[in-house]
Amino acid sequence: MKLKSLKITLATIAFSLLTAMTVPATANADCSYNGYLNSNGRCEVSYRNTYTPYQYTNYSYRSNSRFDEAYIRATIARLEAMIALLENYLDNDYDYDDRDGKTDLRIATRAATNIEDESATLWAKIYLEGEDEATVWFEYGTSNNSLRYDTAHRVVEEDDDDLFNYDQKLANLDEDTKYYFRAVAEDEDGDKVYGKVLSFRTDDNRTSRDNDDEKPEPETDDAEDITDDSAELHGSVDMNDFNNGTVFFVYGEDEELVDDIEDEYDEYRDIDEDGDDLQKVKVDSDLDGRANYWVEVPALDNDTKHYFAICVEYEDEDDDQTIECGSTEDFRTDD
Repeated sequence: MKLKSLKITLATIAFSLLTAMTVPATANADCSYNGYLNSNGRCEVSYRNTYTPYQYTNYSYRSNSRFDEAYIRATIARLEAMIALLENYLDNDYDYDDRDGKTDLRIATRAATNIEDESATLWAKIYLEGEDEATVWFEYGTSNNSLRYDTAHRVVEEDDDDLFNYDQKLANLDEDTKYYFRAVAEDEDGDKVYGKVLSFRTDDNRTSRDNDDEKPEPETDDAEDITDDSAELHGSVDMNDFNNGTVFFVYGEDEELVDDIEDEYDEYRDIDEDGDDLQKVKVDSDLDGRANYWVEVPALDNDTKHYFAICVEYEDEDDDQTIECGSTEDFRTDD
């Protein structure tokens, strides 16, 4: 189904919902930006949404009027977010480098999962685009510029659906070490395409054996894909013995404002943004366990030093809301 048809269908659904509902359910505008509401009414974040549908405000509300303006705005935002997800899937899902310029293969590196102290599972998505078959594998290593190791090569063949999800478990890794990896696909003529380079950090074995009563551990990683007006912020959070973490990045041109977040605030919603000096962006509303995150931040000033950190809000052992942040890192946008 083409995007235009999908958009028309979603618009029709939106009109039907707004004219048929008499008592709408609770809607969360901030959830629309980060993901979608599942059948249980909880916000799900499946992957990075690079599309901001409107200048949203973080608030929740219940409407008893089917034409309540706030409810309509939230419903439209959720539908726009659905369109964005479809656009990302159909148009922008494959961030690849076709170095030979001769193959129709497309490939996308996906985030690592099941990360432990000595192992992790790598993921990729491959689209054959009419090719009969392709050989796929991962390159990985401890340096972004030197992916020294290859996983086993696997041949995938076209069937009724030429879209494939491919995963490969890595073992015998070093604990508490950052690894970089990318997916590679090769067609029958030997032409290759390369997925984007992503990263993960293995667990610290000592921490995994003895982390009772430990606070969540956010870790800020390096910024990547830096341009003159945008960058990707990377980080991870391990909730240890706590649950229901709200994970977010703070960034801006004022280092002190970024540094002071965990000392000045106890809740994400209370953080006051301050133009270019300080901005915030939520990436998860309900983290249990450990996860890696990355988000693209746009509209940055060129040739300017920016500071950022990943943070998590959670309820501590005294049932009080509190915030923990990783180290403050920096990068400079291109001229």
